[in-house]
Amino acid sequence: MDRRQFIGQVLGVTVAACLADRVTFAAEAKLKWQTSLKNAQKIALDENKLLLVVFGASWCTFCHKLERETLVDKKIITLVEREFVPVHLDFDRETRIAKLLDVEQLPATVVLTPQADLLLHHIGYLEARAYEKNLLSAVQKRADIAQAKQSTIVK
Repeated sequence: MDRRQFIGQVLGVTVAACLADRVTFAAEAKLKWQTSLKNAQKIALDENKLLLVVFGASWCTFCHKLERETLVDKKIITLVEREFVPVHLDFDRETRIAKLLDVEQLPATVVLTPQADLLLHHIGYLEARAYEKNLLSAVQKRADIAQAKQSTIVK
């Protein structure tokens, strides 16, 4: 075996291993989406989590990009599983909810408390780091509100 064949085989095995690892992660790393806001709210109340509502549509290119690139990021998945009950709603089917949440463009991300207080309303695609930053800001807003309520009770 000459040097080129050896390097080709090593590279082939390395690439195959990397691809297998990515496929394994992709198969494991999926959010468990709720499709009913009502059911998700019950879960959020029981688990004391925020509601992460993502609106998409079959015809929306950037919705698919958000789902394919951002919502499969390992950090996003970990954060969402820890802090949120994720709800994926079809914009074309859930028109009443979209209207209530002032969603007119896609993709749309809305974060609500279990009591339906609005913490985040974002329209458009974001890469994973920016999306994570938005979600963390919603978590922080919830903590700030809880602290403010607590300090008014104490006074």
